Amino acid sequence: MTFIREHRTLATAVCAVVIVVLAATVVLVQVAQYEPAYAVKAGTEELFKVKDKETAEKVIEDVMNEYTPEGAQVREIVVDKKISTVTSSVKKDKADTEVMSEAEAVDYVLEQNAGDEPLFCVTVKANVSDVEDVEAKTEYKADDEMFEGYTETKQEGEDGSEVVTDQVISVNGAVLNTDKVGSTVINEATSEIIHKGTKVRPHDTVWADYSGSVIGEGNGAAIANFGLNFVGNPYRYGGTSLTNGADCSGFIYAVYHHFGYNSVPRVGAQNIGRGVALAEAQPGDVVYYGHHYAMYIGGGKIVHAYNSRRGICVTSVHDPGRILTIRRLVE
Repeated sequence: MTFIREHRTLATAVCAVVIVVLAATVVLVQVAQYEPAYAVKAGTEELFKVKDKETAEKVIEDVMNEYTPEGAQVREIVVDKKISTVTSSVKKDKADTEVMSEAEAVDYVLEQNAGDEPLFCVTVKANVSDVEDVEAKTEYKADDEMFEGYTETKQEGEDGSEVVTDQVISVNGAVLNTDKVGSTVINEATSEIIHKGTKVRPHDTVWADYSGSVIGEGNGAAIANFGLNFVGNPYRYGGTSLTNGADCSGFIYAVYHHFGYNSVPRVGAQNIGRGVALAEAQPGDVVYYGHHYAMYIGGGKIVHAYNSRRGICVTSVHDPGRILTIRRLVE
């Protein structure tokens, strides 16, 4: 009987050892099927897995940087859920699909957070500074030495610059509100200064018409001097030749066409350009008398194809009679 009891006791012990060994073997087999990983959680929800803690923390850092304006002075960051990292594991045969790389994890979070149901919300309050242009102002000043209707730029304007600081509030990178909180001037803007004429024109022409605009840019004095080259040449009714003969309107036509101002008509120069008073007449201006055209050359004188007896000559501006209008064609 003693032998039988001892035999049973030994058998029980052996069975226990076998069970332990088998259990350990199962555990070892199961453990061998998994590999370590690290999970990132928002609150209690697991978001994704990466290979190690360092990668998990780097993903969180990268996401926060994406939501922070570049170069900003961060005042406050609030996350609506607790972001944590915990140890985890993944089956070896699923590691390639369930364990994300750093870049994959960052892209996943940014994509999900851009949707209607974000994984979590990061509210960032930051001061953002940027250099901005300061537009130059334009100042107008009355000038009683300049006739009405004239303006002259006395000082060119130049834009300045300043550092503008805005307080920006954003959620997951989307700006919700921007308030300007300060600025510092780097370069002062220089105002453009324009003088506006206030001097009343004398009524020294019959029409006193000062409307219109010049037909182009040019040097009236050069045009008048060119016309003076033909003093002494003949007058010819209907002609436009500065050497063989021209009438009064043909003379104006030929001189201006020489300089490429082809919009000057054969007859009718009184209808183009800008009207000016005799007191402000300049060389190159066309003087119209109703029956006659002439070109002002300065000093109260004109050059014109007067008539068949005198030809192209220089006379007083008043010689042909009453002045109806004076037109400035170029400036």
